[in-house]
Amino acid sequence: MILKAVLPAQSAGGGTSVTVAGTYEMEANNPDTIGAVVIVAPSAVTGVATNNFTLNVRQVRAGTALSTIATQTFALGTNLAAETPFTLTVPTQPLLSAGDVVDVQLVQNGTGLAVPVGVEVEVHIG
Repeated sequence: MILKAVLPAQSAGGGTSVTVAGTYEMEANNPDTIGAVVIVAPSAVTGVATNNFTLNVRQVRAGTALSTIATQTFALGTNLAAETPFTLTVPTQPLLSAGDVVDVQLVQNGTGLAVPVGVEVEVHIG
């Protein structure tokens, strides 16, 4: 199963935004974990030292964020190449329950860094 979020554009210094990737539906009564998180941007994003953004992929149950599945700050040396998959590290494997929501949170740091429209975040489950 793949849950997918297409992120809206976000201006540098904009407020934190949250985009829902989807709701986990358990198959065969077996809970799953996250296998990978992959980001693809339609245009390049070049990370900078101080004024940048952080992308958080979160597990949400009953409206409460239980865990951050994966996170990445686009600081100096961390870039998104146009139309090239960028895989995030998934350090822990939270067990998903039926009805859990997976969302993507964009947080601007300092004066921020613009995020282009159409950045796609895929959450591979199982």
